[in-house]
Amino acid sequence: MTVGSLILNLVRSEPGITAGEIAARLDKRLQHIHSECGALENTHAAYVDRSARPYRYYLSDAALRLSSAQRTPSGGNVSPYIAAFDEIIQSVTAAAGRAIRSGYAIMGRGQPHVPQPLRPGTMGVYTFLYQDAFLKIGKAGPNSGARFSSQHYLPNSSASNLARSILNDTRMQDLVLTEKNIGSWTKQNTGRIDILLDASLGIFTPELIEAALHFKYGPRYEGFQNQR
Repeated sequence: MTVGSLILNLVRSEPGITAGEIAARLDKRLQHIHSECGALENTHAAYVDRSARPYRYYLSDAALRLSSAQRTPSGGNVSPYIAAFDEIIQSVTAAAGRAIRSGYAIMGRGQPHVPQPLRPGTMGVYTFLYQDAFLKIGKAGPNSGARFSSQHYLPNSSASNLARSILNDTRMQDLVLTEKNIGSWTKQNTGRIDILLDASLGIFTPELIEAALHFKYGPRYEGFQNQR
């Protein structure tokens, strides 16, 4: 495997990784890594956030979409939903008169999963899947990084989050979950799929996609139970 391929594997698994971290992981000289990263940027395989110090590396939108379409999660069958999500995004935005064909990526994080942060200039729609049923589908704007990456694993982090909903669900009581173990349980036992969107698409885009996914999948912890 080439050094470039090794770098892309690292960038895929650790979005926002720095050149120094890559060099340490691969035991290569930093100068060599800078050269390889420059080549990946020139071929549009990698995106470089130069507003960060040190620079941080991400897969480009095109590479993200290719990666998510080909990826086989380590556990938990989230793969079939990736194509379905893409079809929903294409159809609902077209029906609304503003079809989008680029500027987004669908990432199957798998089960167990590791939550990833939103990179600068992006928004996100996140979904949690448990035993072939969606528990929660939500959105986060470009200034809502904590909502996207951490709040749903911490029951006391916000007024409404996935962890709190699970703990309050009498159907889940046999699992003996607590405030201390709910975060790790969620990462281990739920599959996660993220839709990453460029902020230039506008804040109404994730709202539209979130609503379409709510309509399609009826997540357990969205809306009021007495209204169903």
